[in-house]
Amino acid sequence: MSEAIGALGRALGAHSPNDETDSSAVRAEESWASVSAAANTGAGEASAVRVARLYRELFPAIFGFIRFRVGNVQVAEDLTALVFERALAKLSSVREADRVRAWLFTVARNAVADERRRRKPTADLEVAEALDHLWIESPESQALQRDEWRRLMTYLSDLDDRERELIGLRFVAGLTHREIGDLLDLTDANVAQIVHRAVVKLRRRFTSEEHS
Repeated sequence: MSEAIGALGRALGAHSPNDETDSSAVRAEESWASVSAAANTGAGEASAVRVARLYRELFPAIFGFIRFRVGNVQVAEDLTALVFERALAKLSSVREADRVRAWLFTVARNAVADERRRRKPTADLEVAEALDHLWIESPESQALQRDEWRRLMTYLSDLDDRERELIGLRFVAGLTHREIGDLLDLTDANVAQIVHRAVVKLRRRFTSEEHS
């Protein structure tokens, strides 16, 4: 089960982008580039440079987290481009350098929330099924048994929304407990407890089926 969770982040492109993540990055960057080209009409040159640096550093994590939350590649590409467009327009307002990363993930969370409100509610199981094919596309997850991957995707729907979000931030985006705590206004201990509880729930589901 731990291997399945570890592969979750890799398959969604958080740490070692696969071909699909690379192509998504290209499409999102093309969309964002059109906004960046007009930076001198809005954000200043310095902001454009900062956003470009953040884009190179954080695209896989932002895209992976958004995809995990919406379960759709095209929607995730559009929302990721939107996040960096908003960053280009507003980054100059973030004065503290150590707050930029958390601020950008706040923008991503808000974009996801807006999208979820706009569209017809999708069953959590349907979102999990939409991510199921990743076990084939990711070299890291090819080593997993298909059954184990499917079970993980299904069991994620048993978690509540906050637990799923924290799983996404921790294992897909790769944020630390402290970074997540700063983002969600929780203590490190609160984050660790919620993540642990979610992982225990997943582990129990794996174990119960193995012994049934």
